[in-house]
Amino acid sequence: MSLMDALFYWLQMKWVSSAHPDDGAARETLLFFAQILSEDHELVSYEVSSIDAGKVHVTYAKTDGSTRTVWFDREAVEQLNRDMFNDQKE
Repeated sequence: MSLMDALFYWLQMKWVSSAHPDDGAARETLLFFAQILSEDHELVSYEVSSIDAGKVHVTYAKTDGSTRTVWFDREAVEQLNRDMFNDQKE
């Protein structure tokens, strides 16, 4: 799995976990992607650094000391949470 894919999936699960703090499966999945980020991609930190109307920015640091900020489309990040919420309503 690419670094950008792993960051995106981690971000989606972070969004879902924040919206549904009692969802154990969401927490476990969030931890799974965190493990991929640290073990496979050698990240020592990663966090949401800013959110605006259209983008979610994530800043990460690697074991070599390099840092980078990337952004993801906010609508795409929120989509999984919307899909889950809509499924629960039906």
